Amino acid sequence: MPGARASGPDPSERDAAAPERARRDTPGGAAETDTDASPDADATETDAPRDPVASAADAGADRTTGSADAAPDPAGFSDDPALATRDTVKIDLAHLAARETVKIDVSRPVPREPLDDEIATMETVLLPRGRPAGTLRRRGAPLPVAALVNTGWATLLVLGPLMLLTVAARAAEGAVDWGLSLRLVLAAWLLGHGVPITVPVNGQLGTMELAPLALTAFALWRVNRAGVHTTRAMGAQGSGSIRHAVLGTLAVAAVYGCFGVLAAALTDGPGLFVTPWRAGLHFVVLGAVGGAAGVLRSGGVLRRLARRTPVLLRDGVRAGVVAALLVLAVGAGAVGLAVAMNGTQATHDLAGFSTGVLGQAGLTLLSLVYGPNFAVWAASYLLGPGFAAGTLPLTHLPVFAGVPTGPLQGLGWLLTVLPLLGGVAAAVLMARRRLRPRRSRLGDVLTPQPRWLRLCGSALTAGVVAGLLLAAAAYASGGVLPVTGPVRTGPVVWQVAAMAALVVALGGLLGIAGSWAVHGVRKETDGRPAVRTARQLVQ
Repeated sequence: MPGARASGPDPSERDAAAPERARRDTPGGAAETDTDASPDADATETDAPRDPVASAADAGADRTTGSADAAPDPAGFSDDPALATRDTVKIDLAHLAARETVKIDVSRPVPREPLDDEIATMETVLLPRGRPAGTLRRRGAPLPVAALVNTGWATLLVLGPLMLLTVAARAAEGAVDWGLSLRLVLAAWLLGHGVPITVPVNGQLGTMELAPLALTAFALWRVNRAGVHTTRAMGAQGSGSIRHAVLGTLAVAAVYGCFGVLAAALTDGPGLFVTPWRAGLHFVVLGAVGGAAGVLRSGGVLRRLARRTPVLLRDGVRAGVVAALLVLAVGAGAVGLAVAMNGTQATHDLAGFSTGVLGQAGLTLLSLVYGPNFAVWAASYLLGPGFAAGTLPLTHLPVFAGVPTGPLQGLGWLLTVLPLLGGVAAAVLMARRRLRPRRSRLGDVLTPQPRWLRLCGSALTAGVVAGLLLAAAAYASGGVLPVTGPVRTGPVVWQVAAMAALVVALGGLLGIAGSWAVHGVRKETDGRPAVRTARQLVQ
């Protein structure tokens, strides 16, 4: 009939189904169909027939939204903008079929990440720091050349600032005499190493032997760095070789001694008299001390010797060094307090020098250079032996305004307790370090059992070490001045050594006793186990 509708699908349905049939007929479409119809796919999605009406609706939606959303995205790539905007590549199935295939063994277990408990129980290996003992890196310059260059550079870094200050001071007064300025700089450098210098004072010759310890410390630091760089030039850094450490120390000391002899020869002349062999001896000794500190530390020898040293001695040396530094810090604080309390007298003494602003700045700098000397003297005063000042207050330097003229008055005697507290603090730090929890090779955190008798032995050893160090500082801080004559200014060495050893040892025993009491109270109140696993530590 004319009004009857022809059987079969609607033209719009045929138009919508045509692209789907064309896609299935192509090789790529077949590949996509096979890929989607995987064994893991749901049966309802692969076997159910497509509804023509639904297909037409999908086609209309595709034409409305655009070609980007025309095909379904079963993998969910449309969620990623970076993947959705990439170019498509046609896959040649013939090329893929011709490629070599590899059989995968599905019976092998898939590797997985270990759990925290498994990591904590794994066996670990302690790797040594640095290289094995005796092994060397590739060498640089020969040892004599390396020692000469590094020690010479250390010398220039010390003499350079001294030369600038001297030239600036003399330029403010008028013309600069470069020869005399160089002699004065070398004389100050020699004096910083304890070399005696003879100068005319009031028509007579007097000896200047009081070394400014600030300049001495700066020179030793630079020689220390020279030893470090010489070790690197030898290729022995971190090797632990004692032989190369000895060679490096001797090389630096020999070169530094030659510099001392040369400086003494240039300084010796009218108005300044220096003995060259004495200068060479002092420079060799200080060069060996400073160079050895750098060579042993850079070469790994110090770490190697420390591992072979008994724990009692190792802790005692470390605590003794800390206690000596604390006592010197107490002395420095006492100097500053004394000068502050006598600030009026210090200002009057500084104003008494009619040298202008530049001269007063030089006097202040001179007081700072001798500051470590005054700190050692104040520490000796607080320890009990005191020091010999002689006629030092008559020089009217600002820092000498705080020199005590007698014993401490009133509550000032409480300051004598400070060196004892330095020993207590050093012992407490030593005990805390030994009782600190450590991690074992199995990953557990272990709290060491305290060995109080060994800690007491380390405290007594710390007293001996601190006594020796403070005795060396007392010897270096003293000397002879032209204004004092042949009388040596400074503390008596053996008295400082004895009192420092006694005070630090007593303070160390008190510190160990206090740590024992605190540890006992903490152990009673804390019920946590001594061994904890890594997971318990994290929680």
